[in-house]
Amino acid sequence: MDDKPIYDLFLKLNLPIRSICGGLGTCGKCKVLIQKGSEYLNQVTNAEKKFLSNEDLESGYRLACQTKINAKYIDILQELKPPHFRIFLPSELLFEDFNILTFGIRKKTVLNPAIKKFFLDIKKPTLDEPIPDFERVIAEIIAKDNTIKEDQIEIDFNLINQLPNILRENNHKITLTLWNDNEIIECEPNDTTENNYGIAFDIGTTTIVGYLVNLDNGKVYSLASKLNSQTAYGEDVITRLSFIKNDQKGLQKLNLAVLNDLNNIISKVCEKSKIKSSQIYEATIVGNSVMHHIFLNLDPINIGLSPYIPVIQKGMNIKARTLNLKISKNGYVYIVPIIAGFVGADTVGVILSSNINSQKDLTLAIDIGTNGEIILGNRKFLATGSCAAGSALEGAHISDGMRAAAGAIDTIKIDPQNFDVSYSTIKNKKPIGICGSGLIDAIGEMLRSKILTRSGNFDKEFIDQGRILRRNNNIEFIIAKREETSIGKEIKISQNDIRQIQMAKAAFYSGTRLILKHLDTKLEIKRVFLAGAFGNYINKYNAKFIGMIPDISDENIFQIGNAAGTGAQSLLLNKDLREKVKKLLKKIQYIEIATKEEFQKEFTDAMYFPHFNLELFPTLKEYNNIPKR
Repeated sequence: MDDKPIYDLFLKLNLPIRSICGGLGTCGKCKVLIQKGSEYLNQVTNAEKKFLSNEDLESGYRLACQTKINAKYIDILQELKPPHFRIFLPSELLFEDFNILTFGIRKKTVLNPAIKKFFLDIKKPTLDEPIPDFERVIAEIIAKDNTIKEDQIEIDFNLINQLPNILRENNHKITLTLWNDNEIIECEPNDTTENNYGIAFDIGTTTIVGYLVNLDNGKVYSLASKLNSQTAYGEDVITRLSFIKNDQKGLQKLNLAVLNDLNNIISKVCEKSKIKSSQIYEATIVGNSVMHHIFLNLDPINIGLSPYIPVIQKGMNIKARTLNLKISKNGYVYIVPIIAGFVGADTVGVILSSNINSQKDLTLAIDIGTNGEIILGNRKFLATGSCAAGSALEGAHISDGMRAAAGAIDTIKIDPQNFDVSYSTIKNKKPIGICGSGLIDAIGEMLRSKILTRSGNFDKEFIDQGRILRRNNNIEFIIAKREETSIGKEIKISQNDIRQIQMAKAAFYSGTRLILKHLDTKLEIKRVFLAGAFGNYINKYNAKFIGMIPDISDENIFQIGNAAGTGAQSLLLNKDLREKVKKLLKKIQYIEIATKEEFQKEFTDAMYFPHFNLELFPTLKEYNNIPKR
């Protein structure tokens, strides 16, 4: 026993509990009930007093990240017969059935993968022609494909000693796998050409998705996804950077967590498709800059410090065995290049998937997440920046906020006449909290029903009526009543919650405005692409209504799914796109939004809800047609 909090025990047991701050005591989500052994624990901390009510504390609730065994009892406990403690984990603490976005819109990709397989019947050597094994193999490859240059072909050193035995044990019939037309990375007996696979990964801050792709026909044969295990150490990249800085082995722990996740996904997709992991010959990886660095075991600390410098930008091809990725050990991992400090390889994937660089009109693409990436441009220019939207849209700092998992309220409607609420939940489970799409709906509906003013304050006329209550120096609107939930308490939106959403939506809108000003263009945004899980599931009308995205007609707002993941697939299927990305990087202007002189003013202005600003939001004029009771 030691003085570590019981939260660390949950990590060791691989329990995916709610903790948005990574055990720092700043989110209040890891609430557990101590049923036995409370007398051996430390005193309630200030953090617990902040997040737990007096009723909670009297009932035995504690925060797992704050609760430790009191050092003076350790010797006594070692002499007592276990169990010393009984800890109840409430249903809302344990996530299940995550709503992970796996699909995206992928335009038809011309097949030209870096991996090619050849089944060869090699000419046997004779005394008259004592040609070495490797040279005979090369001759047959060139006979099959005359575009391949003889003097450029190498062989992975690990394979050289295997080649003679494979040839002679199989009557000189062999399948060779060639990478990038210049390196033999696998030798297999007989004909295995029908098994030619690659895997594309999107390493998100919250979730990871892997797509097993047949490199001969471009089809996705299977996919798997999971919660990024790094969330146990922090919900957002800033928290994880702090963890790396403060823990001597922090980077190593996070690297191992993501590597285990990727290998777990590889195992799952192989099981689904009934193939061996050794038949996956290449992987492509996209992710934001911090996820990119952690996967490569590169110290990302300087990304979080001005002037926000990554270790490396360019794309890389690295042997899978070097990274301990469990595909063909001689296979390659293509690391998609990043753009700048907080604009990573996932944004490259969005650019490729949305084809924003080929649009005639000025187009906006937003990858909505904890760290939102904004891309603005057309076929003549591209500019991008990152806005720190915070983790409110994933439930952080929201009283009843949560990720998109079973029981999360994901859509909301409010009757403007009597404030009655209807809602839906993920997996149709009884509600336990509200996820991001539900939060946007809630704010939009409260504005439309005149419950909120343009400043985001509750209209004083309706306080202490029905669902709008003043409690604990805060005003709350009840979304789900106690008897409707599975957690034995109401689910609500508070004044503090509304401020968090205002800051998140202001980050996106002000970021877009500042990039437009930087470009000094008179062009108007004609099209919007919403990428990422949050961008795909939100009600785009409500996102526009609350001033999160520009006010353009709904038919020109496209929700394109996991664009980063589909971009990774395209880069797996056509190696020429990797050269295209190199050229795009030279074309893209990166704008550091937060350092702009006008940032504070733009952000403050964007905090207001736009429903009365009819000049800027002409399609919202119907708001005035809703009578105020």
